[in-house]
Amino acid sequence: MGLTLTDPETADDVARLQRRLARESAARREAERLLEEKSANLFEAIERLGEETAKVQRLSTAIDVSADGIAITNADGLFTYMNPMHASMFSYSSVDECIGLHWTSLYTPEILTIFERDIFPVFTRDGYWRGDATGRAKDGSAVHQSLSLTALADGGILCSTRDIAIAKRREAQREQLQQMLADAERRDALGRMASSVAHDFANILTTINASARLLGDEISSHSNDTLISRIQTSCRQANALVEDLMSFDSTPVLEARAIDELVTDVVEMMSNQFIGGHRLERIESPERLVCETDPTLFARLVANLVKNAWEALGATGHVIVSTARIIEDEPVDLPFQPSATVHRGELNAYPAARLIVRDDGTGMPQEALDNAFTPFQSSKGRGRGLGLVTVDALLTSQGGRMSVYSRPGDGTVFVLDLPLLEAGYANAGRSFLPQDKVHMAAGAIIVDDDPVQVDLGCEAVRRAGWNPVGFTDPTEALKVFRAAPKAFGLVITDRRMPQMSGDDLVRSLKAIQPGTRIIMCSGALQRPLPVGLAGALHKPASVEALAEMAGSPPDAVNSQTSTTFAD
Repeated sequence: MGLTLTDPETADDVARLQRRLARESAARREAERLLEEKSANLFEAIERLGEETAKVQRLSTAIDVSADGIAITNADGLFTYMNPMHASMFSYSSVDECIGLHWTSLYTPEILTIFERDIFPVFTRDGYWRGDATGRAKDGSAVHQSLSLTALADGGILCSTRDIAIAKRREAQREQLQQMLADAERRDALGRMASSVAHDFANILTTINASARLLGDEISSHSNDTLISRIQTSCRQANALVEDLMSFDSTPVLEARAIDELVTDVVEMMSNQFIGGHRLERIESPERLVCETDPTLFARLVANLVKNAWEALGATGHVIVSTARIIEDEPVDLPFQPSATVHRGELNAYPAARLIVRDDGTGMPQEALDNAFTPFQSSKGRGRGLGLVTVDALLTSQGGRMSVYSRPGDGTVFVLDLPLLEAGYANAGRSFLPQDKVHMAAGAIIVDDDPVQVDLGCEAVRRAGWNPVGFTDPTEALKVFRAAPKAFGLVITDRRMPQMSGDDLVRSLKAIQPGTRIIMCSGALQRPLPVGLAGALHKPASVEALAEMAGSPPDAVNSQTSTTFAD
């Protein structure tokens, strides 16, 4: 007999199957929903992973091309990562050379001692350290760097470093420039003072010389004749020494320099003077302006122009310093109609570099502007009036031109044009000396703490034809020599002196003027003697022996101006 749907047992089975089918269908739909949800979440995770991967790749690329060096070490101090800049900073050709190296291989034992003593205690305490450190490149050269160390969770170190050698060189150049300007000021003051004093001194010597001649006409005794002859000889020698002082340090020495960089350095150095209502603006040329110039004279000239402009400002004011390249005699765009003008020098070569220093200060009338270039004339009621005297020496040596435009109440504009060096010329220096005879130094300095020995030395070198000056204090002798090194071709010194040893004096003299002949006369000539001596004599030395070793002063020589260019 067959089953029917009306059979109770069969109906129950069908119902169970239907319920089971419904549950399985619901479970399948839930599984599909969960699968779809998981698939969506997985897709989103893949998208996020792709974005994070791209970020990591961009970050890795940024680190690889960073201008800073980046490196990571493990807990053992071995490099596990390094970007190309870090490797090249230490003269390694590739990153692969550095992976696995210990970080200490990049520093000298002396620097590692500093790390242990000063850096690591702070790093261990704070988890980071920042400061300057000097590394050692693969070729042994020094690597000046700004260093940042950060501790990692696994015990490693993240190192970030930046090469500061260029900044250090720039700082050193600024310090050197400041020293050059200070030295130039001192040399100029000494030179101008020497010229002024020499003029009056020459007049006095003329009177003494004339009086001695009149006295010689009236006295005929041999002893007095000898004395008068010595007076006349001394006057002639003193006049020769005066000529040397008057030509002291008056020859510019030229070299190829980027004057726009010199101007920038001077402006940066003097910017701290412009406070309150005063402003200093620098407008730079888009290209380097290389001229053949005396960098010391040029920098000092720029400094004086900026200083003069600043001093001309009222309670508020503006100074603009600009440089530019000109290809012909271009007119200057003036902010006012000038009532006073001055032109000095002549420019016959183009292209040229143009420097303009402009202020909106008090301005100058024509008379004050004319006196601005005269030694020992100042319209400010103070100072030596030497600030713009440098212009003539610079323009004469360089073939440049300066124009000044001013109007009282509106300000002043200084315009300096200097010929540019064309491409292809080497940075050849050129010394300018007069074409006529140059008198070589015939002055002599005798130094001994015993006045009798000083007199003996002076008498000895005087017999040999020198013009002696004696000192019992070597520090005073050094001051005089430093003021006018070109005036003295010979120095005779003792070795043991209370104020300064003869060895130290010799080194100082040679540092100022290496070509000076120096003789040491002492009872203590044990080795080693200072380097650079022309001779040595044991005390007591006779006048004849000193005169023989001193020799005769050099004769006048002709010096020709020369210019050297390299193809």
